[in-house]
Formats: sequence, C-alpha cells, structure tokens
Amino acid sequence: MNEDDNIFISVVIPTYERPNDLKICLNSLSKEIQQGAPTYEIIVSDDSKSEESKRMVESDFPNVFWGKGKQNGPAGNRNAGVSRARGKWIVFLDDDCIAQEGYLDAYAKVIQTNSNIQVFEGRIFADRKRRTWAEGCPENEHGGMLWTSNLCVNKSLFFEIGKFDERFKVAYEDVEFAHRLKQRKIKTFFVFDAAVCHPWRSLRSGGKNWKSKGYQIESLLLFLGKHSDAHEEHGKPVTYFKNFIRIVTKNLIYCLLNLKGNGVDILLSEACISLKTSFLLLIAPKKN
Repeated sequence: MNEDDNIFISVVIPTYERPNDLKICLNSLSKEIQQGAPTYEIIVSDDSKSEESKRMVESDFPNVFWGKGKQNGPAGNRNAGVSRARGKWIVFLDDDCIAQEGYLDAYAKVIQTNSNIQVFEGRIFADRKRRTWAEGCPENEHGGMLWTSNLCVNKSLFFEIGKFDERFKVAYEDVEFAHRLKQRKIKTFFVFDAAVCHPWRSLRSGGKNWKSKGYQIESLLLFLGKHSDAHEEHGKPVTYFKNFIRIVTKNLIYCLLNLKGNGVDILLSEACISLKTSFLLLIAPKKN
C-alpha cells in the first residue's frame, strides 16, 4: 500500500498507568515494522493519574499524539481518542498489545478490496501457552468476537451508531457496540494477517488489573437493561448455569492436570460468578 491509495488510518490506543507496555506497543507501530502501510497517525488517550506515560510519549515518540482521556473508563477513553482522530478509519488497539509486521498494511488491503465492509476485526494471539488459570488473554483466532483490543471501524459509521456507551465503566462496551452493529445488520470481516500479540495478564486484583470485583455481573445487567432483544443470546439463566457446570468439570480438570492447579482459586471464583449470574437472571422480573 502507499499514500496514493487514499487510506488514512488513525490508531487509537487507550492507556491507564502502563507506560512500559505502552512503549512496547508504540514501538511495534514504527514505520520500520509497519512497512507498506498507508498514511497513519497514532493517538494515545490517557486516563492515568500519573504523568509517566505522557512524559514517555513526548520524550520517545514525538510523532505520536498524546491526549488526556475522560477518566470514566475504557469506553470514554476510546471515545476521547476518536474525537481527536483525523483518519477515515479508526483502528482500536490496546496498550498491552504488540502489532505484528504488516499489521496496518493488512487492514489497508482489505479496506481497499472490500468497499462494502465498514468493520474489520484482526487476529489476537497469546505470547505463549497458558501457565495458570489466574491469567487471561482475549484471544481471537477465527473472528466473530469484535474485541476492541484489535478492531478497525469506519469513523463515520462509529459516530453514526453512537460511539461506545460510556455507561459501561469497566467492560462490555465492545459487546454492546457489537450488538448495535448486529441490530443494523452491518457486515464485519475477519483479517487474520492484521495480527497483534496480547501477552497473558494477571486476573488477580491489584497491579495492572484495575477491574473492580463483580464488574462482570454489573456490566451484563446494564447491557440487558439497555437491549431487551439481547436476552435470547445473553440473558438466559440456563446459559450461565451450563457455564458453571463446564467450569467445575472440564475446566477444573484441565486446571488440575495441565496447569498443576495453578490459579484454581480464580477458576472457582469464575464458577461462583456464573452461578450467581444464573440465579440473578432467574429471579429477575420478566419484561414484556
């Protein structure tokens, strides 16, 4: 690809107190690694309380645009980044992801050859095999997830359908966004070569894991409260009960045998969350 193809990409990276990860991410987006890419800009939207990331960006990446986020969670942080974007296409990339060679060129090529598609998702893979159940990675090897860790959206469409809903303070903003795309029957396309590596991250509270306890249920109930048509897919008590059974059988066996029991406390915590979710959905008042 080259500048004559008239594809301008704005890479939006929300960040929160992870300057070291952010630096690795930004290095992966260098011109040397992204050879063949069309014109692109990089926008860091920073919700951090400290100024470490700001100083690092201004010192080491003078061509990267740094801006303050909305301080209200990842949805607002991403929206803040898009508000500063000049490109026709927005690529959302998490600050702990590492773009692979040809990442932006892969998106540009499918944009050019699929004029009827306005949403593309790229591959997300882990840096190694899982070692403990107390770590997570939003892997997406086959598409259909639409994780915001690696997502490309036409900017006009993004604003047309209302951006990310900032009521989702911790999670589910990408699930809710994907649901609105589904409601409008908007086609999406998976781009295997637009790949990023997402290292395993600890699921234990504290450190780099800033998510509050119980956020999963809170986010789900907010989502179901907004979209009554989502109950069939996301709101069935039996779905979460089956998930509970799977966790305490298949997943528990895998954890004990393959992971030598590492992180079993996190696995059991996930089982409790699934069981509690099933119960709450079971007793929730039915809407007409």
